Amino acid sequence: MKKRILLFVVTFLTILGIASVHTTTVSAASWGAKKIFTTPKATRGVWYVKNGGLMSKFKITAHTDNGAKLYQPLSNKEQTKWLKKLIAIDEKTNYKVGDKIEKTMCQAKIVKFHGSTGFSDGSWLTGTVGQEYYIPVKRTVKGKRVNALHLIEGDFFDGYAYHSKKLAKQSL
Repeated sequence: MKKRILLFVVTFLTILGIASVHTTTVSAASWGAKKIFTTPKATRGVWYVKNGGLMSKFKITAHTDNGAKLYQPLSNKEQTKWLKKLIAIDEKTNYKVGDKIEKTMCQAKIVKFHGSTGFSDGSWLTGTVGQEYYIPVKRTVKGKRVNALHLIEGDFFDGYAYHSKKLAKQSL
């Protein structure tokens, strides 16, 4: 009796082990990302922005934008190769792989804007779709000069972000 139970458990664990080997994982290395991007120091931190009546918060670290890892862009040839692979796999998985990559990876590059050094980021492998620009600037709020982040989404000015909720509320 004990041998049968032991045989059943060993067989079950073996089948479970084989099944887990065939799962597909999405990692940065598997999608062509090679070099991590480092954001300019002036853009890092927790930022607050008020759009209409809603206050939103986002965080930029040395290598992430709101939790998504930032990578340097691929060459056009490499990007085309990886995009074709993504499209082929994405159709099979009902677009789940593309959604996961979009939430966890971005391509970023340094941008100079009116003498300030900021950065822009966009979706990994899809280029400039949803491109956002983050430019550090000085703003005057209630007579005081404060650090702010000039936000531009695509070709449109999106507003300014500040390091505190209080400043974001006062700026409008």
